[in-house]
Parts: sequence; structure tokens; C-alpha cells
Amino acid sequence: MLITSLSAFSQGIEESFLFANSLYENQQYQNAVETYKRVLFFDSDDIYGPQSYKKMADCLYETGEFAEASYYYDLAYFTHSGTEQADITLQKISCHLLLREYNLAQVELFNLPDSLKENQTEQKVFYEAMLAFATEDFEMAEELFKDIAPDTLAVHELFRENDKINKLSPKKAKILSIILPGLGQFYAGDVKNGLNSLLLTGGLLYLGAASAVKTSILDASISVLPWFQRYYSGGYNKAEAIAEAKIKERRFKVFNELLDEVEN
Repeated sequence: MLITSLSAFSQGIEESFLFANSLYENQQYQNAVETYKRVLFFDSDDIYGPQSYKKMADCLYETGEFAEASYYYDLAYFTHSGTEQADITLQKISCHLLLREYNLAQVELFNLPDSLKENQTEQKVFYEAMLAFATEDFEMAEELFKDIAPDTLAVHELFRENDKINKLSPKKAKILSIILPGLGQFYAGDVKNGLNSLLLTGGLLYLGAASAVKTSILDASISVLPWFQRYYSGGYNKAEAIAEAKIKERRFKVFNELLDEVEN
């Protein structure tokens, strides 16, 4: 009876494993990974783990769980060999890039073997280009993107646009707004916030001057100065933040256009 029970239990695990594979093949990734996890939980002899890790990692990758996907790619790496290991490493690199774990991505790039299939080499160069751009090594990024994009002239023009972004300085935006409220926002290209800062601080200065004429400079300072200081300091700090946001926004646009060039 004990043997019969163990046999039935083993069949239950096997059926669950086959069901997980079916879910995986039908791209029902969330359900598949949960089923694989149940299989591993009851698989005390680790029979199905080596067959499951890669598929679990793929499921997690497809559902945006990149950190957990990386963990299972690590496990899968040691259950595969040859070119399959290189494929798994490339997937791990993708996870690290998406998680902005650039140092880990670089380590995995170093772990790739010298001998790769053509498609793996292209993928490696693509990830190297992404990593160089993300870490602001734009000279290297340009060389790498030109290696893999069919239109090198378009890549050249995009990096010249990126050079213009490099000239935008958050510190300069802050200093300009210290000199004249709103000027830093104008410099960063945010006219709306620039006008708002200029009108607010200008209005408070006018109100303070009018109050000083009607009452006294001391009374005007007590009533208006705290508000002026608040909006004045807030304005130049905001100018710096706006410039930083503009740099990221424009850089992201250039990066997406570079990806489009690679995909063409």
C-alpha cells in the first residue's frame, strides 16, 4: 500500500509538471510559474528542478519579474551547457539592464565565452551598447550602435542630438534662477513654470514695496519676506530639478530612437 501511495504521489507531481509545461507552451506564464513552484515544493528528489528552472525564469521574465527571473536563470545555468549557457547568460544580462543593475550586467558580459553564435554575438553587442549608453559612456555607445544599426548616419545624428543634451546643466539652471526667478526654468525649456516663478516672486516684491509705502519697511518685511523667501528658494531648487528631468526625458527619447534604428 505504501508503494502504491508513493507511486500515485509521483504521478501527481509528473502530471503537474506536464501541466506546467502546457501552460508555458500556451504562454500562460503567471499560471505556469505558480505550477512549476508547486512541483518544486513537492519534488524532494529534485527530479524536475533541472527541467523547470529555465522555463520558470522565462515565465518570470515575460511577466516583468526580472529580479526573480535572474535568480532562476542562475539555477538554470548550471543545468545546461555550451551555447545554452550563453543564451541564459544573455537573458541574465537583459534582466540586470532592465533593473538598472549595471555593474552586474557588466560582470555577466565578462562571463560570456569568446566563441559565440552569430545571433549571440549580435545580442552581446546590443547589450554592450545599451550598457555604455546607460552609464554615459557615449563615445563607446556610439561605436557599438553603429556596429549593429543598418543606418549609421541616423545613429550619428542621434548622438549629435545627445551631445546637445550634455550641454544642459542643472547647476546652471539653478544659478540663473538665483539671479532672476524663472530664468532657470526658461533655460531648461519649461516656459510655464518659468512664468509662474517670475510672476509669483515679482508679485510678492510688488506687494512688499506697496506695503512698505503704506506701513513701514519692517512691517512689510514681516508680512511678505517669509513668503518671498519660500517661493524664491523653491523656484531655484525647482529649476535645477526641472533641468535634471528634461535631461532624462530627452536622453530617453534619443535612446528609444536608437533602439528603433537597431530594429529597422
